[in-house]
Amino acid sequence: MRYKGILGLLLLTLASLTVKAQYLHQPGDKAPDFEGVTIDGTPYHLLESQAEKIIVCFWSVDCDYCHDFLRSFRRHRCRLKDYELVTFVLADDPDQVRKEVKKLRLKGLHFFDPAGWDSAPFLDYDVNITPTVVLIDQDKNIVGEAFDWDEFKSLIESLQEPNSR
Repeated sequence: MRYKGILGLLLLTLASLTVKAQYLHQPGDKAPDFEGVTIDGTPYHLLESQAEKIIVCFWSVDCDYCHDFLRSFRRHRCRLKDYELVTFVLADDPDQVRKEVKKLRLKGLHFFDPAGWDSAPFLDYDVNITPTVVLIDQDKNIVGEAFDWDEFKSLIESLQEPNSR
């Protein structure tokens, strides 16, 4: 009988530690706007983008999971050619971002803000882990969020029309 009490207490403790993620934005919500200049000097305004689909990726130069995701993204880029890639990068300085983007051979629009986690895009998209990937449709609505390649791949596959599979 004593084991049931201990087991119950243990399960209750584990349940209290497991917190369901509550996201600031849900699928269908309008994507938070962003206007800025890329690390290469290109001006960009998210809500004025002509892209039909936008992938917004938040990543860190020090994050191995981020590098894995971005390498997978690059390998599958030909299937994602209709998507515009916009990245917000945690780094010490813009030169570090340029170096990592070049090393990863990553084509897209890349942004650096010295405020890091406290920068407007990270706060507006409620990002607290990297990588965080947000898919945005042509109406600039959030389609969904992913935190690794498998989730992202499933999200992309769920959007494909049945006739295109």
